[in-house]
Amino acid sequence: MKIVLVHGIFNRGAIFFWLKKYLKQAGFNCFSPSLRPCDGRYGIDYTAEQLADKIQSFVPGDEKFCLIGFSMGAVVARYYLQNLGGYHRVTHFFSIAGPHHGSYWAYLPYPSKGVRQLRPGSDFLSQLAANQSILKKVKVYSYWTPFDLSILPSNSSIWSIANNQKVNAWSHFSIIFNRAVKQHILTELINDSP
Repeated sequence: MKIVLVHGIFNRGAIFFWLKKYLKQAGFNCFSPSLRPCDGRYGIDYTAEQLADKIQSFVPGDEKFCLIGFSMGAVVARYYLQNLGGYHRVTHFFSIAGPHHGSYWAYLPYPSKGVRQLRPGSDFLSQLAANQSILKKVKVYSYWTPFDLSILPSNSSIWSIANNQKVNAWSHFSIIFNRAVKQHILTELINDSP
């Protein structure tokens, strides 16, 4: 099965080096595109459309695949799922430290539409929340750590429709290297393999 990994703000696809290596050793075909610009300046919707194009080149036709999103990349992936038809093709969505309810850091005066969209209670996040029931056939997981200082409050990563997993990672960034996260993702994928 193919897995697409979506990086967060100020990152690129290479951030998933260790997670990809781990999943590839288990037999999965992984793809982690670098989305540009990486600061979300044109909006999460713009970045999600770019992601959709890259996914189509990696997973053509109607082939099913899994999706992993980190930080803002989890919200980009969620927009792809809910608003660009991705829910038809994605079997599993793993959100790692995704700010599904926003972050107070998004009120900082950074010139990025995507950052403004992540303000708690924004119209963008409210719209995503309003149609999240469309994901009822996708297996959704959300990993979060109470020590996350990049998403405030850290429980913004707890998502009502997800299987939420609290992780003892010591920072926002370190959660993508966390052994428990990697093992849980792999276990869920293997258990659901045909």
